[in-house]
Amino acid sequence: MTKKKKNIAITHIDKLFDETHKEAKNSLFSGGISADFDFMPENIIVWKSSKTLNCSDTSIHQRMILKIILNGVCTMSVDGLQIPMQKGDMICLFPFQFHSTKLACPREDYSFLAISFTERKRNYSAFLSLKNHLLSPDESDFSNLKKIVRSSGSNPEFPPEQCVFALLEILLNQRRKVQQNLPGGMEQYDLFQRISNYIRTHFEQEISLKTLADTFGVTPETVRRQFKKADTGLTPGKLISRLRLQLAVELLEHTETSIAEIADRCGFKDQFTFSRAFKRAMKVSPLHHRLQVRMKKG
Repeated sequence: MTKKKKNIAITHIDKLFDETHKEAKNSLFSGGISADFDFMPENIIVWKSSKTLNCSDTSIHQRMILKIILNGVCTMSVDGLQIPMQKGDMICLFPFQFHSTKLACPREDYSFLAISFTERKRNYSAFLSLKNHLLSPDESDFSNLKKIVRSSGSNPEFPPEQCVFALLEILLNQRRKVQQNLPGGMEQYDLFQRISNYIRTHFEQEISLKTLADTFGVTPETVRRQFKKADTGLTPGKLISRLRLQLAVELLEHTETSIAEIADRCGFKDQFTFSRAFKRAMKVSPLHHRLQVRMKKG
């Protein structure tokens, strides 16, 4: 008979507990450990850039995107901020940020990995410190990135929950790094950033160049000049229109909301104005777009 080895691990835990819990709690059920975030990624989509992708176009998305440069050198313009990036760099793009890429290498030498996702409650405040920061993945991040890639596709190697937790670990790890280097207090935003953030949160309401100027105590020309200076290729009016149409597409494709309700929800004064703007941008009517999507889904 093999002699059973003495298990000393439990004594190590016992000593460790005595060292780290010197003061007894008044109550067994108070003062416990809690996370400082309420954030759960969902609907994760993983894709790699194609050689035909037009990088210079200004893009806006309703989803959050984690972008990792696989090859090449570029400068990303994010809300007018110029961020140089090279192989191995990563950036987190938030919903409704507008961004474009200027390559500093031949197109065939450039590629990136994109992980797009939403948050269950559409609450991204816990990770705002990542906004507009160049991120540097470490070994643990690359390990989690591999797990996410292997969780996608037709033959996933890991269950979905492991993909979700891997993404959450990357975000938390990067947040810790960024916050360690941030100065105390709130980050200061320039006028352009404050105006564009206001548009993102109020585009569903009645909003115009005049209301923007009045809100920030400047002239309409100053608002125009801020957008031109940021070199986004968008005017305030174009940004408002694009955000409204993106929300409309989302509602048409994923809800049963009526056309009239969508028009109202997206800030259009009536259904006719909405339908005309939608057809001008999408080349089909809102109803036709909804029917096309349903037919594709079978």
